[in-house]
Amino acid sequence: MVEENQGAQEPQEETAGVPPHEEESKETETDLERELEQVRSEMEQWQDRCLRTAAELANYRKRVEREREQQALRLKGEVLRQLLPIADDLDLALENIPPDYETHPWVQGLLLIADKFRALLSQSGVEPIPALGEPFDPVYHDALMQEQSDEYPDGVVSGEIRKGYMIGDQVLRPSLVRVSSGPNRQE
Repeated sequence: MVEENQGAQEPQEETAGVPPHEEESKETETDLERELEQVRSEMEQWQDRCLRTAAELANYRKRVEREREQQALRLKGEVLRQLLPIADDLDLALENIPPDYETHPWVQGLLLIADKFRALLSQSGVEPIPALGEPFDPVYHDALMQEQSDEYPDGVVSGEIRKGYMIGDQVLRPSLVRVSSGPNRQE
């Protein structure tokens, strides 16, 4: 009879539903799947944060390097800007050498010094700004006066009073110029 009872119980368990231990394992499995999905979501968030932080760090390094280069260029420009009046004085002295003294050794020495100074400026990237005969551009030229000129049309630089210089694409000092107002119209 024990066998009959056992046989009767087996169909009851099958018809009554899932055994309790299988129900618990399905709930545990569902909980584990939820936890796994949550962990995956958190992992993706952390991975995204990590990638963003790495990109921000790379951008920061580039910005700092760019700022460092700009600062070095500014400092170099300031030093070179302070040397420009010396170049002006050398040019003025060389332009006004009396003809009797042009062959003297000290004048030749002065010419060599001026050449070395120009070479130093050139090696540093300093170049004169073209002015004479160029259209007036307020970025590169400071107009001191306007004059009538038969040689140059209106709005063109007709004379350079002081040389201007650039380093790369940065103006160290604009040229001080006279600008033509065109030919005399009274004729």
